[in-house]
Amino acid sequence: MDPVSVAAAVQMLGAAQNQQIGVAIARQQLAADKAVAGLVAEGAQNAASAGPPAPPGQGLSVDLRV
Repeated sequence: MDPVSVAAAVQMLGAAQNQQIGVAIARQQLAADKAVAGLVAEGAQNAASAGPPAPPGQGLSVDLRV
């Protein structure tokens, strides 16, 4: 095999490996985005079912007497 062919083969292998890494990163990012979207949807659903907000002034002070 001549040196030019070896260099071309090495370059092709490197490009293929870079492409595989890029695909893996894209898949990981999509999975993370889906997980975040699920958490946001769950939080919105929990907030919607939590009931009405507290009346004004409620929760502003804590009674520490026993």
